[in-house]
Amino acid sequence: MAINKLNYNDIKLTFDIKEESIESEDSLIFQKRIELALKKLTEVSSYDHNLFISGDLSRDDKFTIVNILKNLSKDGDKLWDYCYVNNFKNPKQPKIIKLKPGDGKEFKQLMDDLVDYLVKSVPNVFESKEYEERIQNVVKHYDEQYKKLYDELQKKANELEFVVKFSQMGVVINPVVAGRVITERDFANLSDEMKKEIENRRKELEKHIEEFLDKTRQLDKEKQDKLKKINDEMSLFIVSPKIDEIKKRFSYNNDVSDYLDDVEDYTLKNIAIFLPQKNQGFPFFQVPNRYTEYRVNLFVDNSQTNNTPVIYDENPTYYNLFGKLEKQAYFGAFITDFTHIIAGSIHKANGGYLVVDAINLLINPGVWDTLKKSLLSRKSIIEEFAEKYGIIASETLKPQPVELDLKVVIIGDAFLYELLYEYDNDFKKLFKIKTDFDYAIPKKESITAKYIAKINEYCEKKQLKKPDISGYEALLKYSCRLADDRKKLWAYMDDVFDIVKEAQVIAKSDKLSYSDIKLAIDEKKFLRDLIKEKLFEMIEDGQIIIDLKGKKIGEINGLSVIQFGDFSFGRPNKIVARTYIGKDGIVNIERESKLSGRIFDKASHIIAGYINSTYGYNKTLSFSASLSFEQSYSMIEGDSASVAEVLAILSSLAGVGLKQNLAVTGSINQNGVVQPIGGLNEKIEGFFDVCKLTGNLEGSGVVLPSKNLNNLVLNDEVEDAVKKGIFHLYAIDTIDDAIEIFTDIKAGKLLKKGFEKDSFHYLVDRKLKKINEMIKAENQE
Repeated sequence: MAINKLNYNDIKLTFDIKEESIESEDSLIFQKRIELALKKLTEVSSYDHNLFISGDLSRDDKFTIVNILKNLSKDGDKLWDYCYVNNFKNPKQPKIIKLKPGDGKEFKQLMDDLVDYLVKSVPNVFESKEYEERIQNVVKHYDEQYKKLYDELQKKANELEFVVKFSQMGVVINPVVAGRVITERDFANLSDEMKKEIENRRKELEKHIEEFLDKTRQLDKEKQDKLKKINDEMSLFIVSPKIDEIKKRFSYNNDVSDYLDDVEDYTLKNIAIFLPQKNQGFPFFQVPNRYTEYRVNLFVDNSQTNNTPVIYDENPTYYNLFGKLEKQAYFGAFITDFTHIIAGSIHKANGGYLVVDAINLLINPGVWDTLKKSLLSRKSIIEEFAEKYGIIASETLKPQPVELDLKVVIIGDAFLYELLYEYDNDFKKLFKIKTDFDYAIPKKESITAKYIAKINEYCEKKQLKKPDISGYEALLKYSCRLADDRKKLWAYMDDVFDIVKEAQVIAKSDKLSYSDIKLAIDEKKFLRDLIKEKLFEMIEDGQIIIDLKGKKIGEINGLSVIQFGDFSFGRPNKIVARTYIGKDGIVNIERESKLSGRIFDKASHIIAGYINSTYGYNKTLSFSASLSFEQSYSMIEGDSASVAEVLAILSSLAGVGLKQNLAVTGSINQNGVVQPIGGLNEKIEGFFDVCKLTGNLEGSGVVLPSKNLNNLVLNDEVEDAVKKGIFHLYAIDTIDDAIEIFTDIKAGKLLKKGFEKDSFHYLVDRKLKKINEMIKAENQE
């Protein structure tokens, strides 16, 4: 047993701050696990070794992770430019071309130059005198051939006494009789012999006409072939050298070569599109962009990216992450083409790392499912959200998928990790690296210097007043308070930065002092503590009964914590125990009323185990005890009132009063060892405030587990009261230590014949024996 009455030096926090050691610090402070996980992420090349970081990291921390990844992987050897180009064989399925960084921009420019060149060169060539002469020569030659054939046909018709005429309706053949072209009526009046003779001559002429038509068709074909040859020669003269130049520039890429072959073939077949259009309609009836089929959509441009890309997407919606097909409104319709395919974050991070928040991945429709499929298939398919899930079936583009080679870092709560790991098999396959953000880091000199440097850097970035040495001390103390450990600092620095920002309007000088920071913290509490104020007013007015003077049997002040969001405060609870003859054991009124949680109920059983094991060494315990938290009407959870409950029960059994100017917190095990609890600082300060409010501060105090000493980070007012000896703190290891503090009676050891005489345990044991004897006597009667 060891009772430690704490003095001011035991609870005062000190910091060794040297202003000259404050330097900029762009790293995570003492997050060795995260640093190792990021290193492993960059070194293990397997696609399934993605990383989940558990913790509520600040925005600055996330960008620090981005910078760490950039520093760990500076080579950028996996970087490529990605270009979407027209698929001339199937325009609905644009092709993707992967090029070296910077080549994408050049390829795009060269194709734009090709279009400009064709627009200028094609009209010049096809409207040139040379071209016209070659065309006219061909036309003239075949016109002469046509005339020759026509003259031969007319000669033959004259010999056979017919007139032949060609019209749009076909060939008209009229016979000639006696030097005169006859009509059908004249033909009908002829003799049968004459008619027969004319028909025979007609049949012979028709053979010559058929022969004429065959020859003219052959001439037409030859003429068109020669004209086409001239056009092709002229087109090749314009197109091929330019395309060969582009091929030569990208000779390392077969996809570019295949694409340019298609461009060449398409251009030779459609060279007329580069000629001035005659009889053009109104401009607004034209397609918005001409020669789109020749353009290059520089989908991902890494020409300015020197290192491996690391992208933090703060708003990973479906389209932001996976890209989209933009559409243009055109005469009441929405149109699109491959030049409107827009890259998402997953494409911009390709070859590197994508950092996203878990909650945003899960709340944005379709994002998590699509991300998993993309990582598993190592391909990204760009498609409309509505089409992907079959909401709307419409004709649209089907771009060739983009091959993916990237790692993903997800940052989120531990709860989300457990949820995904338990219910999502794909998550297990893809995220094989997991680590946690350490919310509390050691308060070592080197780490404290880095911590201060972070605050300093934040002030410089935001152009805020910096703290002076005393201001840093106040912030470090606040950080320890948030970490609930005098040897640790709170790693979520946004909470500390908030105080720095709020202190700006308080400070009168150019630096933030201790009092500025303290006032900012106090104001932050004041804005949230209305419920605490109203509750303590009820205690002051006597509506909530708390005894703070003298001694009372079976009554003790326990301590609890009430929490609302990020604000919590401590308050005393009167715990009352009554014991009597019976066999019910310990009856916990909260448990019986269903106003307690499982941990509280478990503590009740542990208390029973402790009492039975301590006093049942030579007898069967037969007694009843009722235990209640007075004026408590809401759910009670936790085991931090175990020590208080035991003391109340034993006090009632021993008939010994407990000091009411003291409060106690702590849990116990079945051996009576006092165990640490949470919310210690709030509990102590809550009891301090009640004692001060009711005028009972002098001599009051709190009994606490010695294993909680590292958690003591009290406010200045409590520290000052301890320093002046007005308010007292006692650290205990066992329930016996608490007994001696609250009763001023020796707890007593168990000897061979029982507990030491006149000790506290002796009095309890005697009462239990007496109850046992009374029950036996009653049973005998």
